[in-house]
Amino acid sequence: MKNSQASTGNKSSSESIPSLENLFLDYHHPNPNINYKAYLDMVKFWPEESMVRLIVDLGSQNVHLRRKAVKALGAFGDKALEPILKVFFSTKKEELRTSCLKTLVKIVALEKYKVMPHGLSRVLNSCLNDPSPQISLAMISLLRQLGVLGLPLLIRQVKSKDLLKAKASVTAIGEIEHPSARECLNQLYEDKETDILIRESVRFYIENSINEITAI
Repeated sequence: MKNSQASTGNKSSSESIPSLENLFLDYHHPNPNINYKAYLDMVKFWPEESMVRLIVDLGSQNVHLRRKAVKALGAFGDKALEPILKVFFSTKKEELRTSCLKTLVKIVALEKYKVMPHGLSRVLNSCLNDPSPQISLAMISLLRQLGVLGLPLLIRQVKSKDLLKAKASVTAIGEIEHPSARECLNQLYEDKETDILIRESVRFYIENSINEITAI
């Protein structure tokens, strides 16, 4: 299969385009700078072909390979969104689904969406009642990365009976630098139905925010 650069004739010679095999050799090189350049070149020259191979590594038993694949696929940004969503919804395997969520965090960080992509909404809603701690924490990381777009679901998670999920959600809200996030924390603290341990976590972020403002 020819890549888009070669087929459009934008390059004077195919020799100027690194081969996919050589890029994967560099991708597995122990030097992180060589790794980084390799997957950026994959994005540029061989996006479809390299994504197919990298997605396979998301389900690897080797945690090192999984982490590398998450970082590399995140660099594809919106190009990788639909392929990752497809994998997420096609499997029941916890590790693979968690890797997909972590990749989505990277994609969101790169793209900085102003409007929630429909596919992300579907993923998040499917994770809300998942009993897996790994899935829950990865979901909350994704909501945190979405910023204000993730606030409504984060607030729902704060009221969860799962204290791990609730406390992680408070932390995520506290790290979102937006007036809406501060307002959410105030409302949670004033709500008498909020769990006492969660209210203490909320109080920490409110007081920390006040101290930062005073120090300016």
